[in-house]
Amino acid sequence: MASTAAALFTVTTSAAQAGPIGITVLPRPSGEMPVGTTTLHLVDPDRPDPFHPERPRELMVSVFYPASDVEHYLRAHYVSSQLVPELQKQIGVELPGLLTNSYSDAPARIGGFPVVLYTPGAGVTRLLGTGLAEDLASRGYVVVTIDHTYESPAVEFPGGRLAQFTAQPGGFTPELRKRYIDARLPDIGFVLDSLTLLSQGVNPDAEQRALPAGLDHALDLGHIGMVGHSSGGYAAVEALHEDCRIGAAVDLDGQLGVDADFGRAAIEGVDRPVLVLTSQQIEEVGDARPSLDAFFGSGTGWKQQLTLRDSAHYDFTDMPLLIPDAAHAVDRRNLGTIPAARGANLVHAYVAALFDKFLRARTDTPLEHPPTDPELTLLR
Repeated sequence: MASTAAALFTVTTSAAQAGPIGITVLPRPSGEMPVGTTTLHLVDPDRPDPFHPERPRELMVSVFYPASDVEHYLRAHYVSSQLVPELQKQIGVELPGLLTNSYSDAPARIGGFPVVLYTPGAGVTRLLGTGLAEDLASRGYVVVTIDHTYESPAVEFPGGRLAQFTAQPGGFTPELRKRYIDARLPDIGFVLDSLTLLSQGVNPDAEQRALPAGLDHALDLGHIGMVGHSSGGYAAVEALHEDCRIGAAVDLDGQLGVDADFGRAAIEGVDRPVLVLTSQQIEEVGDARPSLDAFFGSGTGWKQQLTLRDSAHYDFTDMPLLIPDAAHAVDRRNLGTIPAARGANLVHAYVAALFDKFLRARTDTPLEHPPTDPELTLLR
């Protein structure tokens, strides 16, 4: 693997005998703050699940946040033992005991940090956004990654219960993709409602599991961003259009619609900032261009599109970090030739730049001038 994502065996110093032993393949977060993480089980009793209407809609989310103390907390696993088989099937490689750079349930740093929601690609687990979430949290954001139940390959709920994707007649049709988007937008609104309760001192977890100390005081819900990959990029920009609480969005390699059925954001435009990062692969295929052309021709908000040279669709996720660079050549459908760590560093830097510029009003971000990194090209 690339040197910055080298397999490093680790044992927690505070619990050498009981702590997790495994490898870390995610790059070290670039910010200065240590990162804590926890999960929330959210249940909306007022909304039937769109795929199983006999049940209320329930979601699992992961929260990554700046931590005040990690010395006596264990490194979080990348994926639980329940989900390993499903994730291995999805990405096509065997996973050892993967650890993240975050610490489970460590106390949160008090201070009011902007909030960013992450939504994954169609049929993809939220776990593949872990590296980006950790990096943003280390820079001073609270990041919430969302699994969209019955679209994600498998969602683990407390007690080990799994809600698994069910194959639909006809496969992954445009009609099914639209159903997924129609489910995602209320999911995003419900997560924001749940975070509002959390900031008011109410525990939104369905089981009322103990929350990390200080987490309720870490949220600045006056400054909220969205980022998503592929269909998640579409959902992020569409949520920006629909929900005035969201102040900025990043689309990672996603067309803004389902084929020729463009979203409202593409047709009507938005009045808040959007950064679009596209792969060389999607630019060569051209399937995202019509909806992006429509989007860039409408609306009043700041917008910019950059493309990443030598990249493919899943280079905007953790997937290339989980697979040795030498093996990328056998999966050109999903992965490009850009080294995994280099691609991750560029994606993380520019996602953070968008939120730094518009949620924090910083004027020293890489977006203040044309990109100087040779792998990045400003398209518009």
